[in-house]
Amino acid sequence: MYRIGEFSYLCECTIKTLRHYEKMGILIPKEVDDFTGYRYYSEEQVSTYHNIKTLQEAGFTLKEIKNILDNPKDNNIIKEVKKLTEDYQDKLKKLEKIKNKLRGEAYMELIKNPKFVMIGEFKVLKTRDDFKKELELIDKKVNEKSYTNLPSVLISYEVGFKESDITCFIGRVLSDDLKTNYGFINKLQSMGLEVLTDNVVETLLHTSSNDEVIDAYKEMIKYANNNNIQIRGEFIEIYNGDRTDIYVEAYDLTKENEDALIHMKKSEEKFKTTEPTYDSKYVGKWILQGQIVEPDKLFNPNKEHFMPDTKYKELILYKDGTTNYDNVTWRDDYLIINKNGKIIDNRLYQETSKDGTRYLGIFMNDLNINARPYRYYYKEENDS
Repeated sequence: MYRIGEFSYLCECTIKTLRHYEKMGILIPKEVDDFTGYRYYSEEQVSTYHNIKTLQEAGFTLKEIKNILDNPKDNNIIKEVKKLTEDYQDKLKKLEKIKNKLRGEAYMELIKNPKFVMIGEFKVLKTRDDFKKELELIDKKVNEKSYTNLPSVLISYEVGFKESDITCFIGRVLSDDLKTNYGFINKLQSMGLEVLTDNVVETLLHTSSNDEVIDAYKEMIKYANNNNIQIRGEFIEIYNGDRTDIYVEAYDLTKENEDALIHMKKSEEKFKTTEPTYDSKYVGKWILQGQIVEPDKLFNPNKEHFMPDTKYKELILYKDGTTNYDNVTWRDDYLIINKNGKIIDNRLYQETSKDGTRYLGIFMNDLNINARPYRYYYKEENDS
């Protein structure tokens, strides 16, 4: 099963379009997690999406397409539609075979995080075609061969496929000898460039490609789905000559996560042996503002963030540890969800605020113990 962001890459379709299709009732996710709002799609629905697009290109309206999908009667129209979509699928398969022959079998590997040190700028690209132009502007600012000869990097901070107004990081990847050259790093920072690294992530899924990066994304997503690997976070594209290396944060869900197991054991013991506390800073009515999908330095409470399709957009934490939902309680620094008898504890933390408004952060866990949580943030609503 694919989350909506992954599915959007497979279909080369924006999340906004997928949500519209769901609203229209023509492409409904196979599963929906009530609390997190995660939408899950199946492999078969990739073909359904392409069929919908084929019908649209043939001039059918979404209303007509819904009628076709809802009423698969054996008449001439349906036969013609079926032939049209089958022809399209055949062309896609033939093109895929040709592409595979040209580029050879794509390889995937789960590797230890090399802990890249990247220096550049955060940008909003109108389109991906502006990448080289923006990189040239950064290189011109530095004007130093020891920097401009390094491999270039692009990291998109968008959830799912997007064609325009892409929030990203653009710059260069430091070589091993420059990673500890703090004089050089400080010099670049004094020019206004940002230093980016990730010491938290342990493993990355990696592939190398000479093709369009979107094709590599698709292969990585499919590989992860078929091998019980959770990928999350941003795709890191490193360009070195004709080769593009692509990395993404990944977790092997077939292996036990020792840190997660230790945390779970400690929290279970704590819940059994200690009296709960109900910190007043968490008490209140909170309204979901979105999911934090970018580095902390880009976090802006007033910015439009990716909004999960959860039904729990309003969360009230009462001073006795109850909430406005029967299956959700809280204590200490934990929001506790009872999901069909399985207990999921989610870490609460207080977001900082510059304007006096309070924000509540939640590390929202997946049912799978080995998965890394996502960060949701809520804004306090004062009843005044």
